[in-house]
Amino acid sequence: MRSRYLDLDDRTQDIAERIRDYPEIAADFLQKYRISWIYHENALEGVIYTLQELTTALDAPPLAEVSVVGALQEVRNHKAAIDIIRTEAQAKKPKVNISLVKRLHEALNAGIQSRGPSEYRKDMPLHRAYFHEIADPPKIPALLAKVLESTESAEFRQSHPLHQASKLQHAFMHVFPYTDGSGKVARLLGNLLLVHKSYLPCIVHSVDRQRYYESLRLPEAALRDLMLEAMENALDNAERFFSEAVASRSRHAAR
Repeated sequence: MRSRYLDLDDRTQDIAERIRDYPEIAADFLQKYRISWIYHENALEGVIYTLQELTTALDAPPLAEVSVVGALQEVRNHKAAIDIIRTEAQAKKPKVNISLVKRLHEALNAGIQSRGPSEYRKDMPLHRAYFHEIADPPKIPALLAKVLESTESAEFRQSHPLHQASKLQHAFMHVFPYTDGSGKVARLLGNLLLVHKSYLPCIVHSVDRQRYYESLRLPEAALRDLMLEAMENALDNAERFFSEAVASRSRHAAR
């Protein structure tokens, strides 16, 4: 595992240098990466958006038919939540606390009439996408506080950022504080820790949806392995994207 972490770190540094050296290519790459991030995040929850819906929702100001306004609001909300973690990631020491959890959940639900205020769930949902063990409602506040407080421990802070991200996400999902949105909030929190250390956000692709669900029923290492593979896949794609774009630019310059 240590060698894979070192390889991840080296490759991440290489991509950071390419982003710095080729700003125009980087802008295109990061825009496509953001769209992929939002697409797969929602696909993990069983909601599929078309490329047109995603690009329309991310345009400012958005133009859309009334029939798709609801979908566009969901996508814009997800972008707003991503913007929150990107801002928080710039802090010297991001604060992973109850206030941030609530802000993210409220951002994801903003302007959607069917969603109520950001309150912890009060029941054990019978029909849901996730089938791992979750906390009884009365225990949610104390257990969630314990999970978030654990990110302040010396052991947690000395571990690799990917280990931190998977550990926080796995523990958060076993509390499962919200009936809707717990998965998105958990993954946003994990990506906050990664982005803070200059890694690409971890995108678990929709093809691994079932494996993702299963990893939550297993020890945290199963989720960590899945996230590590996702990060390696992201770097594969990033390296290919920059190599092809730089080669294309060189060909055009030679004409």
